[in-house]
Formats: sequence, C-alpha cells, structure tokens
Amino acid sequence: MTKGKNFKKPRSKGTARFEVKTADQKTNYDLSKPIFSFKHIKYRGSYCISQCQEEKKSLIIDTLLRLSQSTWQEIKRLPKVAGFESIPRHRFIVPLPSILTPEVAILVVRYDGDGGRLAGYREKDIYHIVLVGRNLYPH
Repeated sequence: MTKGKNFKKPRSKGTARFEVKTADQKTNYDLSKPIFSFKHIKYRGSYCISQCQEEKKSLIIDTLLRLSQSTWQEIKRLPKVAGFESIPRHRFIVPLPSILTPEVAILVVRYDGDGGRLAGYREKDIYHIVLVGRNLYPH
C-alpha cells in the first residue's frame, strides 16, 4: 500500500435492504414466535427445572419446542391444555417470586398431564418462566 493514500469512504446507497423503525411504528409481538427465558428462576430452588426428574425435563423441553414453532397469536387460539392459561395469583399455594407483582398476569402452560406446570409471565415476545413443578395451585 502506498503511504498516505486516501481511500473513498463508503456512502449509503439508501437501499430498501434495511428498515429503520421510527418511534411511531409499533411492533406486534403477537406475530412473533415466543422466546423462553429462565432468567428469573432460582437455580436449584424448590420450583426450579433442576429439581425435576430427567423424564419431566424432557417433557418440558418438548413443550417449549412445540410452542416455539407457533406465533403468540396462534398460541392464544390453542385450548388451555395445549397452550397458556391465565391463573389468578390468589390460586397459587406456593410462594410467588417478587418479580410477580400484582399487576403482572401469570400465565401457566402444562408440560405433563400429571399436574406439571410452568408458571411465568409474558413481556413482549418473551415468556419468563419463574416456577416449575407440580401442584403449584389446586387443579
């Protein structure tokens, strides 16, 4: 290379390849596929996936994989045995984590016909799992 040679700076071509969303454009997260998070679960706590037997862990992963193939809009149309259902906080017989404040809607999904449930909440397109186990509330 020649010393001191000036290179042309790249210029934006203004193509339609990139779309910059403005503040007034709202994202419809119901059209997105869910993202699952274990961020708020207490690892090795009483209601953690780590306390489940291998067979139950497999059922949990299978359930999450099945749900991840659909959009939130499609999941909302599923019957409660296959999708999510909203459970009022007063029905829970286990202590609820502090992240589940009174204004947060608790959504539960079944991973096992034997009472196995995942409880959490939805934030945009993310489902935050906070409790895993059986008998979280009377069925």
